[in-house]
Amino acid sequence: MSAFEVRAARDGDGNGVAGAWRDSAEFYRELAPEAFQVPAEDGLSGWLEDKLVNHDGNTLALVADHEGEAVGFVHASFLSPHEDAERQMTRDVGLPRVFVNALAVRRAHWRGGAGTGLMRAVERWGRERGARLLTLEAFADSPVSVPFYENGMGYERYAVVFAKPLS
Repeated sequence: MSAFEVRAARDGDGNGVAGAWRDSAEFYRELAPEAFQVPAEDGLSGWLEDKLVNHDGNTLALVADHEGEAVGFVHASFLSPHEDAERQMTRDVGLPRVFVNALAVRRAHWRGGAGTGLMRAVERWGRERGARLLTLEAFADSPVSVPFYENGMGYERYAVVFAKPLS
């Protein structure tokens, strides 16, 4: 297992996180080319770095640093209870909760602890803020993500997202 430092994203992390994002996208495009694409490389590192470095207090952006290089990242948001929660069907909207917007790790570092470290840090952050639930979306047919969340992290399937092309 490689040694990773989980830390706040900072200026200079753009190339590393862009590499992780594109690497993950290539993997998913190989699995389901009709659903996934590899993001354009031009400007990607700056765009991602800006998203990870410049955010509000309800957002968490961390990187997995391996020997001075960002090899993965997580971006998560804290959500307060919905103002109309008593009128909703699902209970989760009435809870303070965290939603993981993105998690990506370079394939060379999969199963090395980077993803686990990033997710554990998000869980701690959520608990410190009073969150009662953490949710995220993952590709249902992923031979990597689904076992990672279910077996490695202890998450349970909660909902199903349906999609139907209209063209």
